[in-house]
Amino acid sequence: MRSTVENKNIVVAGFGKSGQASAQFLNDKGLNFSVWDTRQDIAIPDWVNGPFYAGELPDNFWQNIDIAIVSPGLALSHPELQRAVAHDVELIGEIELFARYNNASVIGITGSNGKTTVTLLVTHILKAAGMDAVAAGNVGTPALSTLNDAPDWVVLELSSFQLETTHSLQLEAATILNISDDHLDRHKTLTAYSDAKQRIYNHASHALCWREQQVTYPLPLAVEVTEFGASRSDDDFGLNDNWITWQGEKLLDVTRVKLTGTHNILNIQAAVGLAMLAGVPAAAAAEAVYSFEPVPHRCVQVASYNDVSWIDDSKATNVGATLAAITGIGAQCAGKLILIAGGDAKGADLSIMRDALHAHVDILITLGKDGPAIAALYPEAIQVETMHRAVEKAYDLACAGDTVLLSPACASLDMFDNYEHRAAVFKHAISEVHA
Repeated sequence: MRSTVENKNIVVAGFGKSGQASAQFLNDKGLNFSVWDTRQDIAIPDWVNGPFYAGELPDNFWQNIDIAIVSPGLALSHPELQRAVAHDVELIGEIELFARYNNASVIGITGSNGKTTVTLLVTHILKAAGMDAVAAGNVGTPALSTLNDAPDWVVLELSSFQLETTHSLQLEAATILNISDDHLDRHKTLTAYSDAKQRIYNHASHALCWREQQVTYPLPLAVEVTEFGASRSDDDFGLNDNWITWQGEKLLDVTRVKLTGTHNILNIQAAVGLAMLAGVPAAAAAEAVYSFEPVPHRCVQVASYNDVSWIDDSKATNVGATLAAITGIGAQCAGKLILIAGGDAKGADLSIMRDALHAHVDILITLGKDGPAIAALYPEAIQVETMHRAVEKAYDLACAGDTVLLSPACASLDMFDNYEHRAAVFKHAISEVHA
């Protein structure tokens, strides 16, 4: 029998979107709970009936607490959470709370890059096949909110932070799409980051894994595996002459899809494979991909002037995402590839970009906190102070047939509200220089 949280003393730790969803769920079930948020000035909504603590906690706070539902934005290394562990408080997250009450079939998707695209594409394919499916988790909709609607399938995008506090999530199919340096400011090492991702396979029936990266496989290998990759193969998914193949047979014409770049071929393979495991026939899954619209800020063309293509990949908030973009787009670029990169690298090793920059990028323009570190990898890189100036320089240097790619390899918060704001400033600057 699944463990629920009835008859427990509960604290919701962190009151962002996930924490609010957890509190609302507990409130709707008539359970008593208290809320703690590290911010002193946080607004307390009227519907929170229990105690609300902001900032520091009293010394004996954790003494009689059974469970803390921890926001993914709150590091488990936080001194208060360590104090909770010392008092034998069970730390879970919103996803674990969802798992303890959920009755739907669930697909789980994680990885450093491509999670949102694959999550939304799987959901699109399932819906096209007439199945009742909803996307949730790190994609924006809290998983707990799906319990009221009771869909047949929930497709969850899961971050490493969410997986750290998830213990019993049952998955019909799961994937780690890829692993690259990300969130090392919190996880400290790539091994710890990868270990957090591996938790997605703890209770999965089937795994989809990228054959070129062993760390995406379940460790130890304990579930049935389907492989994908962008090379010719007669086993599972492969790529042959612009066709995604399934067990050596042509399945999907990549020239007909709206997603661009080699990295998106891998994303499509993973999504089709997950949908097939949910019961969608291979041909029907492939056909649905053709009508899928790309996710905003992920290698999407936002302007084209004088035969110069401007591509928004602002969601590339880590090195792996930018490497995927420049290798995938650089191979298809008719003219020069002009890259705009930089921001807060979150402690990642930027030096691993060096070879790809030299192989695929013709002009590099950098900005932001770690812009100088990226510029140091590339001779004659151009360093600027603002996004508008970056766009001006790209405009001055671009010729017909060239591509200007915003793919920062960094988080945005050193200069912008979020990656969407960064993309909006990029797009506005393009319109201004072409006015």
